[in-house]
Amino acid sequence: MASMRFKSNFNPASIQNRVRAAIGIYASTAAKQMEGEAKWGAPWTDRTTNARNSIQGDFRWRNDQAVISLSGNVDYFVYLELANEKKYAILKPTIDKHAPSIIKGYQRLVKR
Repeated sequence: MASMRFKSNFNPASIQNRVRAAIGIYASTAAKQMEGEAKWGAPWTDRTTNARNSIQGDFRWRNDQAVISLSGNVDYFVYLELANEKKYAILKPTIDKHAPSIIKGYQRLVKR
């Protein structure tokens, strides 16, 4: 009786790469959505548009963690976020609004 050999097509590295790519696309899209909302929802009156145009949503990997960030990149942005009883803040409120849905979406993505 001849022995049977089965060839396995299972490649865990390939699956890991696909999951990582999917998470990257998801995180990058979420970052850009928050950026757009923050730019259009900023509660201050523009004088130069520098602050609004400096808002940037970004995604990067830190080891095995996907990190989404939202920042304002002019030197006076800290005052917009923290001064005047935070009435001009847009970054933290935008992150707080989107974080729960981003986490739920991520959980749905990795359960597949």
